[in-house]
Amino acid sequence: MNKMSKMLLTTALFAAMLGTVPVAAKAPVSPTGVSATFNGKAIVFSEQPLLMNGRLLVPYRPIAEAIGAVVGYEAETRTVKVTEGSNIYLLPLESKTATLNGIPVALDEPAKVVNGVTMVPIRFVSENLGVDVKFDPAKKNVSLQSANTPSVRILGPTKDAMLYTDTVKVGVAVFNHALTDFRTHTEPHEGQGHVHIWLDTDASDPKAAYKMINAEPAVFDHVKPGKHTLTVQLVGNNHQPIKPEVKQVITFTTKAASDQPTVADKAESAKKYAVSISEFAFKPDQLTIEAGASVTFTNQDDVEHTVTAKDGSFTSEPLGKNDTFTKTFPEAGEYEIYCKPHNFMVGKIIVK
Repeated sequence: MNKMSKMLLTTALFAAMLGTVPVAAKAPVSPTGVSATFNGKAIVFSEQPLLMNGRLLVPYRPIAEAIGAVVGYEAETRTVKVTEGSNIYLLPLESKTATLNGIPVALDEPAKVVNGVTMVPIRFVSENLGVDVKFDPAKKNVSLQSANTPSVRILGPTKDAMLYTDTVKVGVAVFNHALTDFRTHTEPHEGQGHVHIWLDTDASDPKAAYKMINAEPAVFDHVKPGKHTLTVQLVGNNHQPIKPEVKQVITFTTKAASDQPTVADKAESAKKYAVSISEFAFKPDQLTIEAGASVTFTNQDDVEHTVTAKDGSFTSEPLGKNDTFTKTFPEAGEYEIYCKPHNFMVGKIIVK
């Protein structure tokens, strides 16, 4: 591999760590030569991390077990189950949706089995396992470090979400703070306690709080339409806030289920773009759009052209003069296109 190729691969790996390189599907680069450590101790991989669709995927079991999690597999549903403290993770293979404590969590790349080893995006590890993750592009090393301090993450609802329901399910993930039942654990004990959740109630009053003592989501019924304030705080067995304080506050909005836009409404509101094919060129040859938008290609030449993705994900039929081809792009990525009969005609659709 020459110097330039190594530089491009290193840059792609670093960007993949941050989730900033959404690209069209490409064959995995394996092995990448990436190593990993947890608290300075090497993690041994039976399968090397790989780069897939611009994302760095790592073997999940050795990382999960290194931080003290228990990993299992449910063959009937083809789902990896991980238990870490009070947190329960379910990762169905080949699905872009995992479940954490009963709340769906999006994956930027599905969990996959490669040579019998389950691989997951490193971004999922960094955001959901309660560890600090750093990547050294020069050494090609992923460093995982125990956070040690208690923390809480609101899984749902998300900040500024719009929910079309009067039932709100609140899910949280708690790290480095053992959830206990205050009815049987009445004495203060460092590192123990539970979660207080307030929805539109006085966040200084423990009596007004929903008490979460396990990973099951809190459910609030008959929530009125409007803007709501959700407060989540870690407390000790005695219901007093732990120190230093660990608290999150977000707002979201609810509307009646009958107000929810239909699929047709969403399609109608999605933006539409146009690319002309003339003088043996795509015009414009590069177009940036948002996810969910559609692009209509119109052939204005007297000869036939196609609109074909270089990765093979889509293609049009041969388009005669004034024929059109419309493609909707639901996911972020970069899609390089060309014309099959005239492969010097190239373009790119960038989906944000």
